[in-house]
Amino acid sequence: MSLKLRSRAVAVTGAAVVTAGAVATGVVLAGGDPGTKKAAPVAATANRAAAQAAPAFRLPFPCGQVWTGNSNRSSAHTRYEIDFNRGSSPEADNGHAVVAAAAGTVVRSTRHVNQSGFGNHVVIQHSGGYATWYAHLKYRSVKVGQKVASGTKIGAVGRTTRPSNSGMSSHLHYEVRLNGGYPPVAASFGGRRFAYPQQTLKACAKPPAPHPVTQICGAGYRKIDEAALRRGGKTYGRVYLGYKSGYNCVITVKPKGAKTAMSATLQVRGAAARTDRGNYTWYAGPIRSAAGKKCVKWGGSIGSAAYTSPFEHCG
Repeated sequence: MSLKLRSRAVAVTGAAVVTAGAVATGVVLAGGDPGTKKAAPVAATANRAAAQAAPAFRLPFPCGQVWTGNSNRSSAHTRYEIDFNRGSSPEADNGHAVVAAAAGTVVRSTRHVNQSGFGNHVVIQHSGGYATWYAHLKYRSVKVGQKVASGTKIGAVGRTTRPSNSGMSSHLHYEVRLNGGYPPVAASFGGRRFAYPQQTLKACAKPPAPHPVTQICGAGYRKIDEAALRRGGKTYGRVYLGYKSGYNCVITVKPKGAKTAMSATLQVRGAAARTDRGNYTWYAGPIRSAAGKKCVKWGGSIGSAAYTSPFEHCG
């Protein structure tokens, strides 16, 4: 069956298509300069347990602010370290608040003068063996042993570092380390992996909702075709054809609300059609069938607005 993407709005006489953290008790740290390959443990107790699911990390700035992260501006960086700025001049961000990216316990709050280039920096230990590092802070607002919630202010953007780096401009250096390891691991914000090497993000922005095909048919399904269900100039919803690993899925979707007569139909060539029909508040289906390279006929309805395809998507 073909994976060619299509979108259509079909007009039918008399019937049209409807469109539609818990805190870890073990302290995990890796010290040393950011560019070193071997980490020097600085914590009295090391968490050697296997990593669990990562906490729900957020952008480390107050809600509503927009910041640009870049992972390759500094020659000392490894691939997953991020420098954050948002101002239009080198010192525009100096003094802006930095907040905890997730709930945890402060395991380091100090200033390095010569040990590394981190200057004022804070490390927060989270669940699952994850720790976040915040470097070059103008000042620190937390102390070792303090428990912080996601969004708690921990300091401010600055340019503190070793004397030889005194020409550095203000920015937040951010890392995520796992089980005391160095180099860092990839960072995520709002459940989405940072788009290395650069991405502009809004703090606390809600992630976009998954497509209805993924929501209803299941993880891994993606839309390969759709038809709008319209009648009398009004759009009622959409019928979608999804695909995943040799399987097709059909759903008919309308805005959530009152129960309405709806249907979703899928037929693989050589087999009987399968239909879900009833009064639903949101969607009809999902109808899933293994199709392989066989043609399929699909469609759906909302009230008297309906669509049925020919046999298509054959290989």
